[in-house]
Amino acid sequence: IEERWLYEAMWECYLPLLQLLRGAAGAPGGGPRISLSLSPTLLAMLEDPHHRAGFLRYREQLAGMLGRASGIAAVAGGVSDHARRLEQSAALHDALRGKLVAAFAELAREGRLELFTTAATHAFLPGLLTRSAVRAQIRLGGRYLYELTEITPRGLWLPECGVSEAVMQELAASGASFTVVDEHALGLADPPAPSVAAPIVTPLGVACFGRHVALVAKVWSRQAGYPGDPTYREFHHDLNDVPAYRQALGCPWPGPSGIRPFRVTGDGEKQPYSPLAAKKRAKEHAADWVRHIDAELERLGEDAVVVLAFDAELFGHWFWEGPAFLEEVLRLLGPRAITLGDVLDQDPELVVAEPAESSWGDGGHAQVWVHPAVSHLVRSEHRAERRVALVDDVVRDTPRTPLQRRARLAAIRQLLLLQSSDFAFMIRGEESRDFVARRTREHAGHVERLTEIARAERTTPEDELYVRRVEARWPLFAELDEDALADALDAFE
Repeated sequence: IEERWLYEAMWECYLPLLQLLRGAAGAPGGGPRISLSLSPTLLAMLEDPHHRAGFLRYREQLAGMLGRASGIAAVAGGVSDHARRLEQSAALHDALRGKLVAAFAELAREGRLELFTTAATHAFLPGLLTRSAVRAQIRLGGRYLYELTEITPRGLWLPECGVSEAVMQELAASGASFTVVDEHALGLADPPAPSVAAPIVTPLGVACFGRHVALVAKVWSRQAGYPGDPTYREFHHDLNDVPAYRQALGCPWPGPSGIRPFRVTGDGEKQPYSPLAAKKRAKEHAADWVRHIDAELERLGEDAVVVLAFDAELFGHWFWEGPAFLEEVLRLLGPRAITLGDVLDQDPELVVAEPAESSWGDGGHAQVWVHPAVSHLVRSEHRAERRVALVDDVVRDTPRTPLQRRARLAAIRQLLLLQSSDFAFMIRGEESRDFVARRTREHAGHVERLTEIARAERTTPEDELYVRRVEARWPLFAELDEDALADALDAFE
């Protein structure tokens, strides 16, 4: 299921986004530009040989299902639209020889986008993790992007827009120039920003851009935003959910097939999807959104900066028409669509202030990650970090074997995986709780065993087998060598 989720995002979102950006004029002043954060975990998956081969197999299986589904007259239009996007994405994937990360990096070097990244495993940073853990997440996120692309990111996306004074101090120490916060972090800043459209700069020199919630909601919100329009494709109703079509489809796996040729038509029987009507509606909504953007800019004044920040997978995955919508928005905005770095290059006069501790999570603060329901997870993270920190000292102060050094590095990777912010989300949302419990126990257990191996007076053949198994099962950031991981938890120099 996790792998298919990645493959869906690749053909529905990331490959169409690459196609869109490759076709847009990118020179500063000559066309639109965007800032794009690619998370280290996504980068790792896109680079992993297993997933590259898996995507090719998935493409073949999906194409086979689409071929069989093309004979279902009632949904022929929607099926044909899915087949068209798959063909376009597959053609680009083949042309790039599967090297999506390199393609995004090339666009960045050509000036078509600004590429930056986020914390190593998208950990929620403020309040829950120690300073050394925050430091490791920030440090390794930037290092991994550079390792794959040779691009040093100017900024860093804070997971969940989670900000605190300690996080900002570590961000400044890393050399980051900017980040994005939710708008109330500016309104409640010390001193308050003049408006959400007025970025601030901390005393340590990190610019904070506020996400414009009202304008973002027009695209983001399923209830009140554009994606809820009855013309658009319904994400939550799959062709394999319909008993009458299931046998003809012949889906080779349980659950959703990834083919969703129905439109948003309430809780009852879904109506067939019309690609032409949806494409026309997407252009209308794009024009409407740009009108709202222009009106807001006029209201706020000529120096206003409206930051429109989204999860990339909204465009194409959740919001099927998203790539067409985004393409039209960028066409209408033209050179007015600029990156966060472009704003700073204009040398604006910014208010010096500290953003309020906050996030873009439910309620605007940290309740998702500090709720009693996830307290056991927080304790597990802290215990695991203490074990890794102790082993760091042992490895540096006493001679260790190559196996023990590998065990230490594998323990660091397992600690990073345990810190992912999504685990708390899934627990609080009561989604896949058994999965989260199994995964977090697994990561915490690996940290315990690996650190024991790293500290042991002597190791055994069973220890060698165990370390090798963990390395093979979790090849996270395999491109980073021992030197790149050695000072992960150390203070910035």
